[in-house]
Amino acid sequence: MFAEEGSMAYVINDQGNTLTLEEFFETLVNYGLIFAGEKHDSRLAHEAEQALLEELFRRDSHLVLALEMFERDVQDVVDAYLRGEIPEDSFLQSARPWPNYEEDYRPLVEFAKEKGIPVVAANVPRKAAALVSRENEISANVLGPDSVYLPDTIHFDSREYCDRFMATLEGMPRGGMMGRLDPEALYKAQILKDAVMAASLEPFLDRTILFCCGHFHSDDHLGIPYQLQKNHPEIKIAVIAFASSVVELNGKDTSRLADFIWIGEG
Repeated sequence: MFAEEGSMAYVINDQGNTLTLEEFFETLVNYGLIFAGEKHDSRLAHEAEQALLEELFRRDSHLVLALEMFERDVQDVVDAYLRGEIPEDSFLQSARPWPNYEEDYRPLVEFAKEKGIPVVAANVPRKAAALVSRENEISANVLGPDSVYLPDTIHFDSREYCDRFMATLEGMPRGGMMGRLDPEALYKAQILKDAVMAASLEPFLDRTILFCCGHFHSDDHLGIPYQLQKNHPEIKIAVIAFASSVVELNGKDTSRLADFIWIGEG
């Protein structure tokens, strides 16, 4: 159980009300799909994700964990490791973990392994996204063998998400490969990632799912939640954001950013 006593962490909901962690977790169990939108280098977010996983599992032993940090084509490797069929070194050699896996994501996976929690390797294979970025087309012809991960429907109709993505690109350095690619093609690759990650959850929609992803993929219920909700409007989705203090939230419309904002001061 999380150590709330003496902790500076608390949660603000989309109505601006402050919740203790206990109140927050008791509220969270009413949602079927919970997105933890992290900054990938945030220690606060990673510690909060571990608390989310442990506390949600304590309340629901049928919990599922989904991770952006593993790709669809290594699902069999992830499953084999969770079942204890291969050692960790073999798992790490084959699963292409992110560079910060050891510190930031291994605790999640190891807890899931210990408790028998399914882990969804949710992301599109990076080579597939790279091909779309280069060819400016999402099709079986472009993706080749990775087209098996294409969902039946991909939604491109969020003007807000497109505008936000383009604004983010404009703020990035112009040099390197990214600067030479068509912004529209990069946006298609982004939508492909969102749609594939949403589709990866389809077998588990009758269970509670905790999805850890980069915050751009879930802020304002855009990205992955948008793709999923368009296909399943009945699903109750919670989006969680993280901040080190309320000062960090100044000027943001927090009522739209997330349903809950985890504040971890100190």
